[in-house]
Amino acid sequence: MTQDELEALVDELGLVSVVSLLANICHNKARQTLCLKGQGASPYTAWNSNGFLLKQLMTRLRPIGSYDRDLDLKNN
Repeated sequence: MTQDELEALVDELGLVSVVSLLANICHNKARQTLCLKGQGASPYTAWNSNGFLLKQLMTRLRPIGSYDRDLDLKNN
């Protein structure tokens, strides 16, 4: 995925939703690694930690409305 594609996804779904999806992916990968390799596996720890950090980030993010400052400036 390119940066432009990711930006389009953020525009479409919102930043909080995209971060939530990433957090869920990390936790799912952690569970998958846990089943395959066990809790002591480095990939499990990394996926689980990243998922946790993304969940923390989600609580700090504020939804951004559809307000477009550039459009507002053009109208004035």
